[in-house]
Amino acid sequence: MGEVYLAEDTALNRKVALKILPADLAVKQERMVRFVREAKAAAALNHPNIAHIYEIGEQDGMHFIAMEYVEGKTLREKIHHEHTDLRKLIKYLQQVASGLAKAHAAGIVHRDLKPDNIMIAREGYAKILDFGLAKLVEPAGIGPSSEVASDVVTVEWEHQHSLPGKLLGTVGYMSPEQAQGKMDDIDHRSDIFSFGCMLYEAITLRRPFQGESKVQSLYRIVYEAAPPLKDLNPSTPPELQRIVRRCLAKDPEERYQSIQDVALELRELRRELDDETQIDSTVASSMMGSEITRASHLESSITPTIGSATVTSLDQAGRPTTSAEVIISEIKQHKRGVMLGIAGLLVLAVAVAALWYRFAGDTTVAPFRTFKITRLTTGGKIGNASIKGYTSISPDGKYVVFRTTELGKDSLWVRQVSTGSLVKIVPDLTEKIGGTTFSRDGEFVYYSTFDDNDPVGTLYQVPVLGGTPRRIMAGVTSSVTFSPDGKQLAFVRHSPEQTDLIAASVDGTGERRVATRKLPAYFSWGGGPAWAPDGKTIACGAGIFSGNLAATVVSVAATGGTEKPITTHNWASVSRVQWQHDGTGLIIAAVPELTSAGTQLWYVSYPAGEVRRITNDLNAYGTTSLGLTADSETLVTIQADRSSQIWVAAAGEDASQAKQITHGKYDGDTVAWTPDGKVVYTAPSGEQLDIWSINIDGTDNKQLTSDAYTEGLGCVSSDGRQVVFSSNRSGNFNLWKIAFGDREQQQLTQGKEMDSQPVCSPDGQWVLFRSFRQGKPTFWKVRLAGGEPEQVLDRSSQWAAISPDGKLIAVRFFDEQKNANRIAVLPFEGGAPIKTLDVSVNFRDVGLGWTGDSRSIIYAEGRDSADNIWSMPVDAGQVKRLTNFASGLIFAFQVSSDGKQIAISRGTQTDDVILLRDSE
Repeated sequence: MGEVYLAEDTALNRKVALKILPADLAVKQERMVRFVREAKAAAALNHPNIAHIYEIGEQDGMHFIAMEYVEGKTLREKIHHEHTDLRKLIKYLQQVASGLAKAHAAGIVHRDLKPDNIMIAREGYAKILDFGLAKLVEPAGIGPSSEVASDVVTVEWEHQHSLPGKLLGTVGYMSPEQAQGKMDDIDHRSDIFSFGCMLYEAITLRRPFQGESKVQSLYRIVYEAAPPLKDLNPSTPPELQRIVRRCLAKDPEERYQSIQDVALELRELRRELDDETQIDSTVASSMMGSEITRASHLESSITPTIGSATVTSLDQAGRPTTSAEVIISEIKQHKRGVMLGIAGLLVLAVAVAALWYRFAGDTTVAPFRTFKITRLTTGGKIGNASIKGYTSISPDGKYVVFRTTELGKDSLWVRQVSTGSLVKIVPDLTEKIGGTTFSRDGEFVYYSTFDDNDPVGTLYQVPVLGGTPRRIMAGVTSSVTFSPDGKQLAFVRHSPEQTDLIAASVDGTGERRVATRKLPAYFSWGGGPAWAPDGKTIACGAGIFSGNLAATVVSVAATGGTEKPITTHNWASVSRVQWQHDGTGLIIAAVPELTSAGTQLWYVSYPAGEVRRITNDLNAYGTTSLGLTADSETLVTIQADRSSQIWVAAAGEDASQAKQITHGKYDGDTVAWTPDGKVVYTAPSGEQLDIWSINIDGTDNKQLTSDAYTEGLGCVSSDGRQVVFSSNRSGNFNLWKIAFGDREQQQLTQGKEMDSQPVCSPDGQWVLFRSFRQGKPTFWKVRLAGGEPEQVLDRSSQWAAISPDGKLIAVRFFDEQKNANRIAVLPFEGGAPIKTLDVSVNFRDVGLGWTGDSRSIIYAEGRDSADNIWSMPVDAGQVKRLTNFASGLIFAFQVSSDGKQIAISRGTQTDDVILLRDSE
C-alpha cells in the first residue's frame, strides 16, 4: 500500500505517520476520487479507537496521507508473537467494535478489517487504521496455481469467468458477499463478519476459513462453516462461542445487525470472566494448605472444606473449583441424604407458605409500585402536540428509539442508554412516522409511515443502528407486536368503516384477520396490540365511540375467535398495552376521563383484571409511546409538558401584531367568539375543563361553568345570548346550551352517541355537530331551539365550519377513493359536495374556519418549526398566510363572525423520552 514514514508536523509540533501512496495507484483518478471522498468521511470521525486522519494531499506529484502516529504493536503481533492473554485480546476487540460502531453510524464501512489494521498503543488501547484504503488497491491475480502468498496482503480480484464483479478485501477476513464479488451487498454487516474472523483468530490462533490456497479459502468462506471453537480451544466460554458463531453467519440477515451490540456483549462477557476470576481466587485463598498446580496436560485435585463436608473435584482446565461446582459435587456424592434433606426442606417451605398466606395474605409485589425516573432527552422536540412521539425500548434495555419532528419532517433516532450516544437511523422524511417496535432479538426497529397517498400506513424495518430501510407490508396503522418466537407480527388496521386486528408472518406474508370491530366500536390503532408471552392470545385496547367514551383492554385468541375483556375497568381511551414477561399482568397507557390530566400509566393484573394506577401527576404521558424490556423491569414512555394561552390576531396585514390575552398554564382546548367581540374558551378548574370568557384586551376574565363535568366548547349563538358546548353531565357526551344571563342550562341532543364540535349558524337557527349516530363520525345539524337532528354528510369526517353567509359548509373528511384526507365544500342544506380541496401534509387537525367574504377556508398548518393560520380559496387562487408566528404550536382557533380577527390557543409542548425503572 505504499511506504510509511515517521514524520514531524512542524506547525503543531507533533509526530505523525506519513503514508506515501504508490505512483501507479495515485494516477488512477477514479480510484483516487473515491478514496479521498471516503478518507475525508473517516477524517470526520472522532473516536478514541480510530486513528485520526489529519490531512490528505499532494506535493510535487506525490500523494500522501498524514495520520495519527500510534506507537505500539499490531493486533496480529499481540495474538501470534506475544501470545497475549485472551481477556486482554477481548478488551482490545471490544474497543475495536466500539470504534466501528462510530464509523458505521456515520455510514462508513471499513471493508478490510484484519489484525494488521488494528494497532495496540503502548497505553493499552486499540486503534483502527486505514478506513477507505480497500477501495484503492490494485488487482492481483488469484487462482489455483497461484503462489500461496501471505493473506495479510490486501487483494482485489477482477473475475474473468463465471463470477462477475470484484473481490475486495483480504482473503482470510472477507465476508461471503465480498468473496462472491457482490459489491452492491456490502454494508456494515460485512465488517461484522470480518470482525468475527479476528475474534476467532484471537481465540484459536488460526483463521476460521484457512485453506491451502486462496481459492480454497474463498470457497470455505462462502460455503463451509468454520471449525467449532470448542474443537480448537475447549476452554472457550459458551457465550464467546455464540458471539463468534453469530458474527460468522453466512447470511448477513442472520449476523448481528449492529457492531455496537457485539461491543456490549463482549463487555458483559469480560465482566463475567472477571467475576469468575474473583470467585476462583476467593475459593482458592480459603483452602488451608491446598496447593494448586497448573499444567496443560495434568489434572488438578482440589480438596476444600465446607462445614463438616469434604469435597474432592477434578478440573481438567486446572482452575480452582467454584462454589457452585462444590455444591453439585456434594449432591452427586451424597445423593440420598441430600435428596431427603431437600424433601424435608420442601415440606417445611410449603407449610410456612401456607401459614403465611393464611395470615398475611397474598404478598405478590405489583410492578412499578415504586420507580425511578430517568430523563433521556431534554430537547422537547419529540413528536408533536398530540403526545404521539412514538418511542420504544429494546428487549435488553440497551437502546431506545424515538421520533423527532423538525421543520415539518420526521426522523427516527436511537439512543444507547448506557452511553447517551445518538444515531439517526431514519433520515428526515416528508412522510409522518408512526409507532415503533424493536424485533424480539433487538436487532431491528419496525415503524410505519403515513402521507396523503398512504394514510393507512406502510410498515418498514431498519437495523437498530441504521442502514437501508426495508419495506415489509402495506396497511399497517398501529405499532406492531411480535409473537414469542419472533416469527409472526400483529397490528391494527384502520379504515373508515372498521378496525381489524391482523396477524402475518414477520416478512409480511400470510396475512390473516384475527378480529374485527365495526365502527363506532374500535381496536386502538394508535397504540396497537400486544402478543401474550404464552403465544396464545393477543391483547389490545378497545372501545366504542359512544357518549361516555367507554374503553378497556380485551384479549383475542391468536388464531381468531371471540374477544374477552381482561378487566371490567373502563377508561375514556386505552392506547398502547404491554405484557409483563411472565404473563401476570399488563402495563397500559390510558386516559382516565376527558379531563386535563391526560394519558397516565396503569397496571392491570392477569387474569384477575385488578387495576392500579402507576403515574398520577399533572404531566401527560405518551398515548402511543410505551415500551417494556424483556425482564419487565424498565419501561420507556414520553412525558409531555404543555403550556397554552389565548392570543388574538388580526386576519390580515397586521397579523404579526398578535396579542396574548390570557396567562394560564392550560388555556384554550377550545375557543369561540361572542358577537360583541369577547373570546370564550375552556380551561381546567380542578380536574375538569370549564368554560371562561375574556375581553380581547385581557380584562374581565370570568368563569361561566363550575361543576364536576367536562365541557368541550363549540360556539356562541349569533345573538350572543347562549353558549353551545359538549358535556358529559348526562352520563354521555351530548350537546348543551347555557344562557349568558341567568346561566340556565338545557340539553340539545339525547342518546348514547358521542356528540361534539358544535358550530352555530349565522342566522342563529341551527347548530352543526359531529356524531357517531351511524357507527362512524359524520356531521349532523339540530335546531338551536331543540328538535330531531338531521344528517348533513354521511362520510367519516372531522371538523366543520359554516361560511359567514350561511350558504356553505367546509368539512375535513377521508376520501376513500383517493385514500387521503381532503376538505369538502357542500351546501348548508346538505347533499353532495360541490367542491373538494386537497389538504397539505402539514395540515394541523385543530379546526376549520372561513374568511369574512365566504370565499376562502381558514386552517392551521405547521411549517418551518412554527404553526400558523392560512387561508385557501375555494376557487382558483393562492394560499395566504394570515399569521406570522416564528415558533410555537396551535391547539385550537376560531375566526370572528366578521372574519377580521382570529382567536388562537397556542403555546409549546415539550415531549421528552423518560425511563421508569422498577425499584422493588
